Amino acid sequence: MAILRTQDRSDRIVPERTERVYDSGGLWYFRTRDRGSIGPFRYQSEARQMLQNFIRDMQAADVAAAKSSKPRFRLNTLARNARGSMGAMGFGN
Repeated sequence: MAILRTQDRSDRIVPERTERVYDSGGLWYFRTRDRGSIGPFRYQSEARQMLQNFIRDMQAADVAAAKSSKPRFRLNTLARNARGSMGAMGFGN
């Protein structure tokens, strides 16, 4: 159990944890942090499978981004550096 800070009140209501997969009007959806609700799906099993696929795809994207060692530059930085180089060589003055 977490230790309460002095400014925390012990009588505060703790919000219920909501299920990630839920039904609404007979159709099934799943919740994500960044994209909200995704669906509808006809069956709960379909929604759960699509949630697993979504998580797998997001993890794969994170791995791919971490492996990417390609340097990323801002175009204005490149242009400024190019202008400086061109000026030093006697071009563009």
